[in-house]
Amino acid sequence: MDPVSAAGLAISVASIGLQVYTGCVQGIQLLITAKNFPDDCKFLNLRLRMEQQRLFAWSETSGLLDLDKNQQEKVLSTNTFMLHRTTVLDLLVQVQCLFKEFEEHQRRNGRLKPASDQDTVLEHPEKDAAAANFPLSEKRRDFVKRAMGKLKSQSREAWLRLSWVSFDKTAFEILLSRFATLNDNMTDILDARLQVEIRDTVQDTNRGVLQLHHRIADLGRLVMALNLKLDNTVPTNISSMSKAQREKNADGLELIAKLAKFKAFNESMESEKQQRPWDEATAMSLELGKPAQREKLVLDRGMVTLLDEELEESDQPRCEATLRAADGSSKRVWIEWKEYDREKAGDESPPRRVIIDRVGKLAALLNHSPKPEAFRTLHCLGFFDMLGSENDAPEDDSLNRKLGLVFERPSSSELHPSLPPVSLRELLLLERRPRVTERIKLAHAISNCLLYLHAVNWLHKGLRSHNVVFFRAKDGRVNYAEPYMTGFDYSRPARNDEATDIPQDDAEYNLYRHPQVQLMNPAERERFKKSFDIYSLGVLFVEIAHWAPVDGVLGYDISRRPSLALRVRDALLVEDRIAELGASMGELFEEAARKCIVGGEALGLADGDVETEDDVAARLSVRFYEDVVKMLDGVRV
Repeated sequence: MDPVSAAGLAISVASIGLQVYTGCVQGIQLLITAKNFPDDCKFLNLRLRMEQQRLFAWSETSGLLDLDKNQQEKVLSTNTFMLHRTTVLDLLVQVQCLFKEFEEHQRRNGRLKPASDQDTVLEHPEKDAAAANFPLSEKRRDFVKRAMGKLKSQSREAWLRLSWVSFDKTAFEILLSRFATLNDNMTDILDARLQVEIRDTVQDTNRGVLQLHHRIADLGRLVMALNLKLDNTVPTNISSMSKAQREKNADGLELIAKLAKFKAFNESMESEKQQRPWDEATAMSLELGKPAQREKLVLDRGMVTLLDEELEESDQPRCEATLRAADGSSKRVWIEWKEYDREKAGDESPPRRVIIDRVGKLAALLNHSPKPEAFRTLHCLGFFDMLGSENDAPEDDSLNRKLGLVFERPSSSELHPSLPPVSLRELLLLERRPRVTERIKLAHAISNCLLYLHAVNWLHKGLRSHNVVFFRAKDGRVNYAEPYMTGFDYSRPARNDEATDIPQDDAEYNLYRHPQVQLMNPAERERFKKSFDIYSLGVLFVEIAHWAPVDGVLGYDISRRPSLALRVRDALLVEDRIAELGASMGELFEEAARKCIVGGEALGLADGDVETEDDVAARLSVRFYEDVVKMLDGVRV
């Protein structure tokens, strides 16, 4: 067949497919918006929404959704509707029939009935998505609007929306199982590159769902939806998806489930007035543990012995120590210090009790399991106060006002058992410049960590080369793809009601801080937010590219002129200096670093956006993933 005829055939098949696909979306939308969905089964509705988004991802990747706006390029480039035209149409028809027959059967048995759409959620799908805390892109929203508008114009019924009279859970689970299998088969007919694109898109959507869920009960439903297994009555061999693809998809769902549990634990530490009560089953499914477990993380100072006692009075951010357990055994650990000042009248920083409470929350968060591997944090065993209790405080306590977070060393057999951890800052000064591939892996690992830290609604607030550490292998080498994130001493939840801990005025650390958080006037200084963490990441990218500290790159003597820290952002955005990143690391790395440093519109943020608002946070997460994390993952040298 000549190219012109082949292209015409592909467009014709895709046009028919688009009509059937529209019917699929109509049937799904009627079910997910059905009224009176029982509370204890809402996780099934959430799972249906997730499967619907998988179908949307397929239509976008194959080019079918573009055809709705008469854009044919992607349909022709994927070649799906030429090579697999019969299979594609057959699968789409099966999806349409699946939902049509389910609705007819439930209505015939009196379980579903028509209802009025007083809330106009069928015409305005964004209302339904907002109520369900589910992200819906503009492109998908507009398609649903057109599809439901067409259904309304063709329907003879005045009552178009559905309502459950009696929910048929078993039938609904079978429906989900069959829909998931058909989704698997539709994905499997695409080539490997497009399958990866679908998987990334679905994972992006799932991160958005996580971003929008805050309440313990909602996070519990999310975990149940993610863990939902296919019904045993549906043979798995119906799906043609390869075992490798199944495992990768399962890994993606497992990661989001772990993050949801982690976020639920974070939220569970908030005051009762901010959280509705949750039942014990929810607590068990989310592995929340018990409040009393947090008290065990407060360690006695006598349990910790510093390997170098002179470090007790130094200003080093970390040191090694041994921790003695109650049974007399001891283990090698290392300590991260969090200093605090004596309380003074009019002091901007929170009082000692607030700082201790916050460090206690942080210790609990870093102690909690399961933690995703992408989080790149060490297991925290607890914390202690060098000062002891307030009643035991000595008169001269200037050197003792600090808290020590106690961390376990990684247990990998490939690591050296006793060599101390080394920071990225030390490596920038001492080690030879690693290969470009190693530096790309390092940049990707740090950005990926920040992506997931923000996904559970936590700010790092101290991202700099001093706080990226490595444990050497047995031969003394450093694996740059496996950094660990430390320095969580100024971390805090990204909530409007959480007090900001004012960092100490350290000029060297200010090199990594956004200028807006360095302003002397508290009225002008902005609260710390996620985009400021991302800015710090951009500064790290500059250091990784040049393999030198940022003050060395800029030629700043920060010890003599601390005010130069305010000029770092402008200096890094000079055109020639940005171009140097591309010359060293390639165009994609250059663009990722530039967007981190520029922030604002480069990250999808508009003037006046409040990053703690759900829609803004979700938008920022998507852009950060697409333009930084995913971009770095795609760099090939």
